[in-house]
Amino acid sequence: MSSLCNYSHPELQITDGLIRQDRGRLFPYNPEFYNNATGLYGPGTIYCWYMLLVSVLASWAFFLADEDGPKKPGLSNDLLGALAYPVFAATDLVVQSMRMLGMKQRALAIFCLRSPEVNLDPFGPFNTTQLDLNHIPPDTVILGQRVVNITGPLTICYSATPFLLILIVGFMIDIDYARDWKPKPSARWVVNVAYGYISLMVTIFHFSLGDIGTSFFIALYEAMLPVMLTVIYLFTAFIGLTFLTGIIMLVWSMIEKNYNDAVEALKALRGCIFFAGMLVVPSMLMIHRDRSTTIPDLGIRVSERDQLATLIVGVVTLTFTVVDVLRNFYRERHREEVADSEMQMLPATESAIANS
Repeated sequence: MSSLCNYSHPELQITDGLIRQDRGRLFPYNPEFYNNATGLYGPGTIYCWYMLLVSVLASWAFFLADEDGPKKPGLSNDLLGALAYPVFAATDLVVQSMRMLGMKQRALAIFCLRSPEVNLDPFGPFNTTQLDLNHIPPDTVILGQRVVNITGPLTICYSATPFLLILIVGFMIDIDYARDWKPKPSARWVVNVAYGYISLMVTIFHFSLGDIGTSFFIALYEAMLPVMLTVIYLFTAFIGLTFLTGIIMLVWSMIEKNYNDAVEALKALRGCIFFAGMLVVPSMLMIHRDRSTTIPDLGIRVSERDQLATLIVGVVTLTFTVVDVLRNFYRERHREEVADSEMQMLPATESAIANS
């Protein structure tokens, strides 16, 4: 097992006579580790799934209220697609974990390939002798292929659980904003069942590894990674939009010669630069150093045809949702304006009738 973890750091090993391939981050000199990888968990497919998640959140958050008040989003194609993918991944995760039964140190192998920058010294002594990447033992290749394969569904399961948990918490909270948002029972039932099934399959996977301690660290790192990256990227996007808005305000105020607004814009830009220097830049450097990503290393490129096809499906779905949300928003706004104008005309009409 220690040799498998060592092979995932090719810069420390002997690579004489080998050509670095343009696929794979962990095994760029040994693509045979990716021979059994499937495109079901490739970058294009995962990006498509992310777009389905965003589509669900957008359509649910901006779902128009019914005549009786609350918003009642229900089952939709994008919701079913967004749930079917992690449910399938959870099933695949357990199936692949059963195939790995009997392989020694499989838990630590999964952990070191999913978190290659983590120091593994607390887990025991490791062989530090340089390994020849031209001659890898067959059993190490088989273990590596199994571990590479299982990282695909494992990543999807841990990326899906925070999303489903947010929806479930949204079902239960009782605040002023949430009182106007009541999903239909069918949607609640499907989300709860999907979350329960995925959680059950992930639990079975961890117990099947035969190493509770290492399984705990796998769960900890996998659960933290998507949440951490989401927070960092959202905060970075917020800082970027604020900075762009500040630039526009500064230019406009200079054109209008409104120096008070120019000073306020400069203050906003100063705050953006401060937070970018203190939080955004260090976070991005940490992500780059640790090669942190929610995309598993399967040696599959997003430019491959099957990945591009699924990516286009996600783009089209998200675009349709955004257009539909905007169309419904402006339709609702127009209806409110018409209702307000009719209410304003009502007193004048009543007054005219009374005078007659």
